[in-house]
Amino acid sequence: MSVPPVFPAVVADVLDALPPRLRKRVDASLARAAEWTVAVDADTARATLDAETTLTWTLRRGVLTAADDLACSCLLAPKCLHRGVAVAAAEVADGVADAAADGAVGDAAVGDALVADEPVAAEVITDDAITDEERAAAGALWAACATVLRAGATGSGAVIRAELLRAVHTARVAGLHRAAGNGLRVAAAVAAARSGDPSFDREALTAELVELMLLCHDVRSDVGPAAGLRGTARREYRPIGSLRLYGLCTEAVVAASGYAGVVTHLVDDGGVLWTVPAIMPGGPERVAAAASGPVAIGESGLTHRELGRAGLLLSGGTASADHRLGAGRAVRAVAASAAAWDEPPFVDLWARPLPDQVARAFRGLAEPEAHRPAGADLLFLAGTVLGAAGEAVRLVTDEAHVDLVGAGARERENLRVLATAPGLPLRVVARLLPDRPGTAVALAVAGGPALPAELRHHVDLGLDRLQRSHVVGAGAGAGGRPLPPRPEPVDRVPRPVRPVENVVHRIALGGRAVAAVASAEREVAALSRDGLAVTAGLLADLTDACRDRGRDAFGRVVRDDGDGFPLAWLRAGLHVREFTRAAARRAWLAAASGQGWVGPQAEEATIPGS
Repeated sequence: MSVPPVFPAVVADVLDALPPRLRKRVDASLARAAEWTVAVDADTARATLDAETTLTWTLRRGVLTAADDLACSCLLAPKCLHRGVAVAAAEVADGVADAAADGAVGDAAVGDALVADEPVAAEVITDDAITDEERAAAGALWAACATVLRAGATGSGAVIRAELLRAVHTARVAGLHRAAGNGLRVAAAVAAARSGDPSFDREALTAELVELMLLCHDVRSDVGPAAGLRGTARREYRPIGSLRLYGLCTEAVVAASGYAGVVTHLVDDGGVLWTVPAIMPGGPERVAAAASGPVAIGESGLTHRELGRAGLLLSGGTASADHRLGAGRAVRAVAASAAAWDEPPFVDLWARPLPDQVARAFRGLAEPEAHRPAGADLLFLAGTVLGAAGEAVRLVTDEAHVDLVGAGARERENLRVLATAPGLPLRVVARLLPDRPGTAVALAVAGGPALPAELRHHVDLGLDRLQRSHVVGAGAGAGGRPLPPRPEPVDRVPRPVRPVENVVHRIALGGRAVAAVASAEREVAALSRDGLAVTAGLLADLTDACRDRGRDAFGRVVRDDGDGFPLAWLRAGLHVREFTRAAARRAWLAAASGQGWVGPQAEEATIPGS
């Protein structure tokens, strides 16, 4: 196996103990760890490197939680390169020791979709003012991010990453759990960039850095509700009393992070959406097992697949801020009757105009993930199948044409069956794709197909299988003439802010020096001529900050620890993010209102704030 995972602070503690000459050699020696054979026996792991050198890890639940728990038998220990490589090459585990002992998973991890056994009552979330300790922790994390920006992800070796992880640990201890979670994701992305990992995503790194630095800035400035700035160490489940719930559908989930399973969506009498997840480490093979597995809430005796087509009477219920239902010992739940999608409480979901649904979805997507309401990005569509449009099924509603695509192979196969039936009336639950106006991922359908009894309520497109016999006679069966596919955006980012985006990405990847080489005068002038004064000013400020390097009497560059450069980068990155979101929202609203595709030129002419 590979070297055991470590807590964030351990990396910094071990590397701090190394003399400077060995610290500089850590990055060049990381490949050695892949050659080690690590044997694990209970809470102890060992790797024999040679006849005289053995590394020994003392683990707590499989994680190295303290620097003193990593021992080396060489003569230079504990100030040896072996220990430095062992921690620098390891995956970083989320959380502090107590969280690990409780089996907690980070706020942003998909694994957090696991239903909690008990409501978390030990941690009381307050909205008191930010403390000096929290400001100091946010300042340390800001400084660590600024160091990453100056060096770039590819230039941030083990030492810079260790300082970032130390700041993450400090933030976690201070109670800034949201920032700590962001920091771990930035550290993982930096490690992936440094190692040449093919999974590295430059845009994801930039987005995480913008989010983390904005959060640190807000904590230092005490901007916004303190509870939201702090976040929580674990997903908190609070009492919600009794609910009458109706199954909407069950969604198959396969995440790139190595988790899979299902999420069952429910609706209460007031039309509020709730979820019951069953997600565990694994791949696509986990989906069928999770769908057929028992619901962890109460003693209903229902599987997730059955709950999506049934009802539930819940008493003593608990739920998190994003409406995930908990499964504490005091929770009671029994199976109840279902409701069709054209009956209350579902009928009101489909009665809302599509533009209103799109506006609600974009508001929800702007919320932090842990506080995003359940189903915030879901669309409830009622319309008629027009036919196949490329890989999508085109649905015409009262307001617009919407293209439905599938997230996985089963979904796409089912959509191909529906595409053969022009004129087929459908109700659809779909997830809005922000970057593709007029296109949504279909989760479930109902209304038209002549379904067998077990699928009469609806079809879960990721779990069930449609047959052509289910749609014959409903519209066609052989399909009609293929429709022209909806043109996809050439670039996710609108053209006016692409020059700024390019510089922001170059800095995140290659550091300050890379952006200081090329001149942006031509782009600044072009933006100014087009009337985009704010965008032009931010680009000019960022390029100036990259070049604004002090020098000593001998002409050597002086170390810059000020906030001028990181603030200029953050302003530019935030401008790109918000400009892009505004353009996507406007394009989606235009598509939802039947105005068709909005091209780049139209976007540029109407985006406010530039």
